[in-house]
Amino acid sequence: MIALRLQTVFPYFWQSISNSYTQVFFSKNKVLGVILILVSLFDLNAGFSGLVAVLSANVIAYLMGLNRQKVIDGLYGFNALLAGLGLGLYYQFNLAFLVVLVFTALLSLMITVMLEGMFYKYGLPYLSLPFLLSLWIVTLSTREFTHLEISQRGIYVLNEMYLLGGLPLVKIYDWFELLQWPEAIKMYFRSLGAIFFQYHMFAGIVIAVGLLFWSRLAFLYSVAGFVAAWYFYQFTGANISELNYSFIGFNFILTSIAIGVFFVIPSFTSLLWVFVAVPVLAFLISSGGYLLGTFQLSVYSLPFNLVVILLLYVFIMRERFQDKPTLVYIQQHSPERNLYSYLVNKNRLSHLGKIHVKLPFFGRWTVTQGIDGIHTHKDVWKYAWDFEMTDEEGKTYKEKGLRLEDYYCYGKPVIASADGYITDVEAGVEDNIIGDANLSNNWGNSVVIHHAEAFFSQMSHLQKGSILVKKGQYVRKGEQIARCGNSGRSPYPHLHFQFQTAGDIGAATLNYPFAAFLKHNESSEFCAASQPQTGDVVSNNQVIDLLDLSLHFVPGQLIRFKQENAGEAKEIIWKTETDIYNNSYLICEETKAKAWFIRQPDILYFTHFEGNRDSWLYDFYLGAYQLVTGFSPGLVMKEKITTALFPNKALLTIQDFIAPFYMFLKITHSMKQVKFINDLSSSKILIESEINFLIFDKATAKRTYEMVFENNQLQHFTLIKNETKTTLVRV
Repeated sequence: MIALRLQTVFPYFWQSISNSYTQVFFSKNKVLGVILILVSLFDLNAGFSGLVAVLSANVIAYLMGLNRQKVIDGLYGFNALLAGLGLGLYYQFNLAFLVVLVFTALLSLMITVMLEGMFYKYGLPYLSLPFLLSLWIVTLSTREFTHLEISQRGIYVLNEMYLLGGLPLVKIYDWFELLQWPEAIKMYFRSLGAIFFQYHMFAGIVIAVGLLFWSRLAFLYSVAGFVAAWYFYQFTGANISELNYSFIGFNFILTSIAIGVFFVIPSFTSLLWVFVAVPVLAFLISSGGYLLGTFQLSVYSLPFNLVVILLLYVFIMRERFQDKPTLVYIQQHSPERNLYSYLVNKNRLSHLGKIHVKLPFFGRWTVTQGIDGIHTHKDVWKYAWDFEMTDEEGKTYKEKGLRLEDYYCYGKPVIASADGYITDVEAGVEDNIIGDANLSNNWGNSVVIHHAEAFFSQMSHLQKGSILVKKGQYVRKGEQIARCGNSGRSPYPHLHFQFQTAGDIGAATLNYPFAAFLKHNESSEFCAASQPQTGDVVSNNQVIDLLDLSLHFVPGQLIRFKQENAGEAKEIIWKTETDIYNNSYLICEETKAKAWFIRQPDILYFTHFEGNRDSWLYDFYLGAYQLVTGFSPGLVMKEKITTALFPNKALLTIQDFIAPFYMFLKITHSMKQVKFINDLSSSKILIESEINFLIFDKATAKRTYEMVFENNQLQHFTLIKNETKTTLVRV
């Protein structure tokens, strides 16, 4: 009854409780939440105290108007939970203790908010520091509270088990405790149970089951870190018994999960960092024990907090080797999902946040000399391109090519690749006759544009008298700057282009990709965040209103379909929404499935999916995984989709364990632009896509999709699976 009333006053009541428990392991998994709540109740007094502390912290946070999503995610509750468990282990539950517990939760909440504000600007987590500070403060102060009674319930574990589950639970507990396992394994499970102040093997084994259910990698790395600690203690002759009788050994487990798989992308490198962290943790455990022992306080999770925060700060401050290890920037609260998304998106979305630069011309041009070229483009000037126009035979000129005007690129417009200010101009160099070169003025007529701090572009060998800009002028992306010429060290007309870090003509080049372009070799291919190579025929993606408007999803927009071949009329409704971090997603009103997307000027990317895979939104996520806003007949795009969506759960579980080291499961996406009908009455575009599920690079299943865009919207969406065709029609 009380819970129902709280649900009315405080929405998402149950979800906030579960997440407060799972946040201890950086998770939001509901099954793990139920398991952790049950484990905490193995000591009824401690478990109930933890529950009261969570309720107090979450309700107070909600009533104080703190961020609702953070309350739901358990970010304001998990430190209060740990403090409540710790106090409940030592004190009997009475009215005086209840008052202390509620105000401990309030203290923990206030410290959480303070540390959140302090650490946020550095991109660091506050972890369980609020728990430590609040528990230490309350422990020291309550020694003078004579109405608080010391608890001895934790001594009689079997009595607690009997109260919770009767004789069967007692027998299960005894069976596990009497197993003749190696001491290291026993210590691991006891340390795992100690995270929730349950210092016996049975609690640790139950938590391990929940940990395995949530994340195979978290379990694997936690074992690896603890085993490394065991051998380090053996090697150094340190007092290994301190791991066996105090709430300390879990520091190695939580640090291994945090540094190995949660805050960084799981990899062999992250595993090495787990091993590096072990000796540092051992130092802090021993020294912290001596220092805090003076005040009769336990070190608890202090070593874990210090090591993780210090290491993350070092990782953030790196100027090189940012992939050893790679930090997680889009947190999905699953190490496997983080890893699979990273493997797919590390190249696919690598240009996000960078300056959106396009090719500096209209139409199709050929790269006649690329990066680190044969003739020039060497040393600090190697990141550059020479562009020319060619005909169907690959020739750069018509007739005999003896005149400048014979060359297809000569006199063609050169445009700004991005917005910026003109920082340098050279306009007085004569164009060379064919076959000659001006060695005294290497760059010829040139323009340099300043796009952002330490980011410039340079266009050279421009036609004399064609430059339309002057120093200090602001230009827009796509605005004509000059015309292609043959000035400077240029025996034949061509456009030299480079990115550089300084605003002077001829500055050292910068390795930087174009945001997007089309490559027209044997077939058309869309390239994002790429650099064209010698011999490539390239052009800019020309945005078409039909696709641009169809793929423009506005927050609050409802997208309605009716399903054909359904036997009866069925309406499908999707809605565009944004989360608290301004990430956009589509949500299915019926299934509540969500598909997150990123819209760029040239392309729509779907990034990840959550929810019911029987939803039509799941198929739209797969079929429309990436769609270009321009059209080129036969244009093909190929990409990989996160392995987390692989349908065979048994194989996916095996893959999870070895994913940082080897991938044998893959999902591939292929999109092809088929037809563009453009007449006076209407325009229509047909796009096809195919999804293949691969095991050891052999396709085992596939889905095919057809999308018809008309009237500035997606008009038809068709799924072809097992030779059965089903279609959604826009209403």
